[in-house]
Formats: sequence, C-alpha cells, structure tokens
Amino acid sequence: MKKVILVLSSLMLAACAVTEKQAINETDPVQDFIEMHNLENVSVIRGFENPGVLYMEDPRYIIAYLRHEQWLLQYAHECRLARLDSGDRPSDKRRYTRALYVKVDTFRGCPVRAMYPITLAHAQELVAMGKAPGGDY
Repeated sequence: MKKVILVLSSLMLAACAVTEKQAINETDPVQDFIEMHNLENVSVIRGFENPGVLYMEDPRYIIAYLRHEQWLLQYAHECRLARLDSGDRPSDKRRYTRALYVKVDTFRGCPVRAMYPITLAHAQELVAMGKAPGGDY
C-alpha cells in the first residue's frame, strides 16, 4: 500500500512539473504582437472577395490583403491546408460570398477564430517575425 501511494504521489509531482514547463515554453509571439499593438478583433470583413495572402511561420495565422487593407487571420487550429493549391484543398464555406465571418466561415479550407485589421507595417513585421536575421526561410 505504501508503495502504491509513493508511486502515485511521484507521478502527480512529475505531471505538475511537466505541465508548468509546457506552459512556460508555449509563448505565442503573434498573440504578444496582437496584445502589444492593441489590435481589435472584428467579427466580419465585408467586401472580402479573392484576397491575396502572405504566409507566416506559424500555421495558425495568415495575412490576407485586398487593395489597401490587410487582416491578420487566426485559425481555430494549425491550418496546413492554407498553403495548398486551390485544387488540392477543400472549398471555402461562406455565409455570404463577399464577406468573411468569424467562427462561421472558412478561409483557404480552415475555420477562422479571429480577424484583426492591420497596417502594411504590421503585416511586414509579422511576416518577418519568423525569419532569422540573415536567414532565408
């Protein structure tokens, strides 16, 4: 009985240590950027038809742009489909063809969790965030 209690208590301590370590290491630089610049989460983007995209290092985010507007889109999960050619990924599901709604519509095959209007300077900084100085990846 004493051995069982000793084993269970050591497992619980180990689990607590691993959970704390994971929480410390899981910092999200894009989320920090959103908070630092006080970006406003919008629920809909109107006139959102055939935008261009900029890929980011983190597959949970993508930058969409149209004319003189840019948006940081956060997916509900990692979206590897976004980088595929249009024939290789599922078609988008939209409530309206010329609008994009948070938590209802998909963009490039994945559900959108949040959308933030950003400036061109913000977009350039976000794209460069994952690149090392002097690196080309």
